[in-house]
Amino acid sequence: MIDIFSALAAFLAGLIKTTFGVGAGVFLTPILSINMDPKTAVALMAPMMLFSDLSTMGLHWKKWDASHIKVLIPGGIIGVFLGSYYLAWASPGITQVTIGIIAMTFSILQIVRQQKAEYFASLNMKPIHGAIISVFAGISSAVAHSGGIVISIYLITLGMTKQAFVATLILFLLVGDTLKMILFAKFGVLSPAILIDGIKLTPALLLGSWLGSKVINRLTDKQFILVVNVLIFISGLILITQFSV
Repeated sequence: MIDIFSALAAFLAGLIKTTFGVGAGVFLTPILSINMDPKTAVALMAPMMLFSDLSTMGLHWKKWDASHIKVLIPGGIIGVFLGSYYLAWASPGITQVTIGIIAMTFSILQIVRQQKAEYFASLNMKPIHGAIISVFAGISSAVAHSGGIVISIYLITLGMTKQAFVATLILFLLVGDTLKMILFAKFGVLSPAILIDGIKLTPALLLGSWLGSKVINRLTDKQFILVVNVLIFISGLILITQFSV
């Protein structure tokens, strides 16, 4: 299962996470799904995403906004349960199309959010909106490791400091990724062999993160976001096209 393709994808995911803060999952999942069973791709990423959360959490410990965490965590847990059950139930073909649709949707959403940041920042979100969005974030996280993008759309409207924003986001992801590991194992999505392979790929992810911290200023945000999200969109399109053939 481990090959140059998957190692390179993990490396690029780490590079993206360092630059965006989120987005590694929605990039790596469709890329890996082109080369392997989509359920295996999602399961393979689970330990990498959890390890990535743990390696970052220490820098942001207790800096999150507790009031927003209380709103987001319950819905996120419900969403992860629903998404994990769907992943276990769905056929590989349905999973492939689902991941493809999520990838294409979020790639467009990321580009629009970057181009129209002032629009998202001006939205007047209430706690009830956060609770609802967190459920969808949990589902997206379980199916395609893309919950961070969904929940960040809500967080960006709250006027939080950057430190509180990042800490709240990482804690939300840490809780969801921990629960995913448990549910994936319970539903038979994550086997011991896949877990070991995911752990083996983690160094490539961390190497990408380290390199990203060194080259983050070489490209403008707009250039980087455009290039990466075009790749994500193409990957999602390939997945849907493969299913249609």
